[in-house]
This record gives sequence, C-alpha cells and structure tokens, in this order.
Amino acid sequence: MATYKDLILQHCAGIVEQVLEGMEKNRFRVGTKPILVPKEPVLYRWWFHSESEVVTMLREWKSKDSKESINLLEGILTKKFPNGETYYALYFGKSNNGYRRFCQHSTGNIHTSTLRRTIHSLLTDEEYNKPIHEKQIDEILKDCYFEWAVIDKEEESLVECIEAICIVHGTYPLNIDGNPAINETWREHMMNERGKVKDKK
Repeated sequence: MATYKDLILQHCAGIVEQVLEGMEKNRFRVGTKPILVPKEPVLYRWWFHSESEVVTMLREWKSKDSKESINLLEGILTKKFPNGETYYALYFGKSNNGYRRFCQHSTGNIHTSTLRRTIHSLLTDEEYNKPIHEKQIDEILKDCYFEWAVIDKEEESLVECIEAICIVHGTYPLNIDGNPAINETWREHMMNERGKVKDKK
C-alpha cells in the first residue's frame, strides 16, 4: 500500500514533465535582449555552450589527488538550439522571484550566487596562480541559455520535491548541494573549494 510520501513523490513526478515542457517556451540566450523573467516563483535551468570553459573542465576533470580524469558530462542532457550549436544543461534551480534570481546569477557576484561561486571554484587554479574574476564569469554566462517555468500557486508547496526530482533525472553537475546524482569525489572537492570562497568574503 502506497504511503502518503509515495503519493506525494508520484504527484511531483507527474508535474516534472509539465515543468520541463513549460521551460521550452521561456528560453533566451543571456547575452541577447532577455525575455522578461517574471518576479513570480519559478523553476529554472542554465544551458552551457559545448565549447564553454566550464564544459571543457567538466569533460576532463581531475582532482588534485588523482592521475586520471573523470568525464562529469556523462548522462548530461544536451540540446541543439536555434543557432545550431550544442548546449549542456548544467544547473537547475528554484526561486521565489525568478527575475531577482536571474540577475543574481547573470550579473551578481560569487557571494550572492551559488552558480557563480561554483564556476569560480571550478576555474580558479591556485597551483598556477590563475584566479578568475567576475567579468570572466559574466562572459561565460552571456553565452548560456536561460529558461524557466512559473510554478502554479497550488504546486508551490511541492517545489522542493519537484526540483529534487528534476535534478536527479538531469544530473546537473553544477548543483553541488543535495544532489545524489553527481560524482562523490567531485562533490567533496567542490564543497571544499566553495567553502574557501565563502571564507574570503
């Protein structure tokens, strides 16, 4: 007999498909004039160009203690967009205010955006004294596609459940917190690196 929790999970899983279909109608390239992102609760996703520095690093990522690289892009959702280029879905999130969250990610800083902090931690190479600056993150994100779906009022209480299902099914390697779908070595490394960024605030 199904428990209440099972029924909630089944209900959320049914909503996921609707959410992902809804996102396709609300998508734009960040470096172009944006479609107005609503100030309502949303679920959203970031797609990164196949030649992005972020994608390149994830394709052959290697921890400091390992001699062999790991391809963190295996099983990641990919899509060809109208410009004919391939993009990878690397980050998924939720927000009570879609417009504010988009601004925090696209033009904010590493202290207000976990996405920016993760990119900073991924691309900074302390061994070779190669820091990455906010403007470099801006340029990377300008080449991304951003999409969202507004959350129906009656589904707002289930948004964390819906987000969790979406993340697990899409993997999303830039979602470090609470994501059981990603490589554990990668998670531990990035949690440590992001902690260093927080400490410098």
